[in-house]
Amino acid sequence: MERLTNVQATQKEGEEVLIQGWVAARRNMGKIAFVDLRDRSGIMQVVMVPAELDETSNELLSKIRPEFVLSIKGVVNKRGEKQINEDMPTGTVEVLAHSFEILAEAETLPYDLNDSELKTDTLLDNLPLNLRRDDERAIFKVQESLIKGFRNFLYQEDFTEFQCSKLVAGATEGGANFFTLDYFGYKAYLAQSPQFYKQMSVGVFERAFTTGQVYRAEEHDTNRHINEYTSLDFEMGFIKDHTDVMEMTENVVRAMISEVAENNKADLKVLQATLPEMPDKWPSLKLNEALQILHDEFGEDCLGEPDFEPHQEKLLGEYAKKTWNSDFLFVTHYPVEKRPMYTYEDEQDKGFTKSFDLLFRGQEMITGGQRIHNYEQLKANIEKWGLDPKDFEFYLMPFKYGMPPHGGIGMGLERVTMSLLGLNNIKQATYLPRDQVRIDLPLSRIQGEKK
Repeated sequence: MERLTNVQATQKEGEEVLIQGWVAARRNMGKIAFVDLRDRSGIMQVVMVPAELDETSNELLSKIRPEFVLSIKGVVNKRGEKQINEDMPTGTVEVLAHSFEILAEAETLPYDLNDSELKTDTLLDNLPLNLRRDDERAIFKVQESLIKGFRNFLYQEDFTEFQCSKLVAGATEGGANFFTLDYFGYKAYLAQSPQFYKQMSVGVFERAFTTGQVYRAEEHDTNRHINEYTSLDFEMGFIKDHTDVMEMTENVVRAMISEVAENNKADLKVLQATLPEMPDKWPSLKLNEALQILHDEFGEDCLGEPDFEPHQEKLLGEYAKKTWNSDFLFVTHYPVEKRPMYTYEDEQDKGFTKSFDLLFRGQEMITGGQRIHNYEQLKANIEKWGLDPKDFEFYLMPFKYGMPPHGGIGMGLERVTMSLLGLNNIKQATYLPRDQVRIDLPLSRIQGEKK
């Protein structure tokens, strides 16, 4: 007999089926046992009545406990009207077991797997187990939809996906926040972003995107930073200015949210998360306009600052929601000195760039803008930033031989997930968190004290 998923089995009422999965819970009602069997599609309630089970299964029945892996044969029956659970995709039926086999046993759980009060360290130290939790699985099913929405929309807009190396010969963004490694006796780095390579790809495909891990060697300890994160990036050529990139950004984010709305209703319910408010046109402010609002509306002493503090981003999120009923807000025209050397300066607003951040519910989730496409101007800017153009020979090559006006974005997937689902810590939105003290387990635990 071919195995069916739990959801597939709901279409086989009155028939015998084979289902397999993990025991999520067991409830004893006298001699009858009710087993919630979890597979990739959801939970199926299985009724185990001794009189209906074969002799071998009856002998095994007392052994079953949470996380045992079972293979069950039984008949799909409609639930009684009062037992129907509309919140479950399988909630209209149950399986009356005739026999089962234990495929793998499990030790007694160290704690209730779905305990909502577990501390972050406990969750992370037992991650292979805790990822089976209902809420954890829901987070990453939503995250899957976000990536799918991003990718499918860009395909629709004639972007080409490319696979970007994570090993680079020079630090992408300059500065010192990069990881160094030995590369056959030479020095190499883990990429801080795919920036140079996606710009290069404009000269190949005009429109290009990539997804993958990037690395920042910053010794931060905040709820919104991680040392390895997933960056969703696109770059597009033949733009008039940064507003073309903003329009594409708005459309791709709408597509991502739509994907979640269509495919993750049950996951959003588990997480008690709500979809964002999105007006027809998302609001946009220049940096100095936003600073003035913070000063006038909230009493912040911030006029003339080059960027926002995290709490100020939250205040702007509140303002956007109150003023435009929008959970999204573009902020443009950051100072030249605040942006990387490849960022385009606004000819009509000297000292400020054709760049932007997108705030989502009061937290930065995307940085983007127009790039310098003129070879001599870009080379001069590299020198202006105190860097040596010789160190950027590979990056500069396509500009030397003709690049169109272009721009793009970098989006932190975990930040988006965190803001969308209202999570308290970015580590909750990271499948395998890496921070300054942890790779899987705490480094002090597996390697001893820091050298």
